[in-house]
Amino acid sequence: MASFRIICTNREPVFQPTNHSHIVAVGTGPTPDRYDRKWSLAEVLAAIDQGHTFYTKGERSEKVAAVRKFPCPECGHTTIRSTPDAIEDNNLDSLRRCS
Repeated sequence: MASFRIICTNREPVFQPTNHSHIVAVGTGPTPDRYDRKWSLAEVLAAIDQGHTFYTKGERSEKVAAVRKFPCPECGHTTIRSTPDAIEDNNLDSLRRCS
């Protein structure tokens, strides 16, 4: 199985039942400068189900965080999140937007 570093994300707003956003796509690549593949959320979820892994790596801290499937507590949809730790720069929410 393969392991992929997520370096950027795209989000879209969700308005039911509250106003929040979900990751709808991610970019993966070996360095934070440029992604070499863009994945839809559905593709990431399917890849995780097949045994592939995804992770983030902080640019300053160089700490790695695993990315896992996660049921959104606001609406129940399955999404992804980085494993909680005290490091901010390896958090999916801290990554730049994929262009």
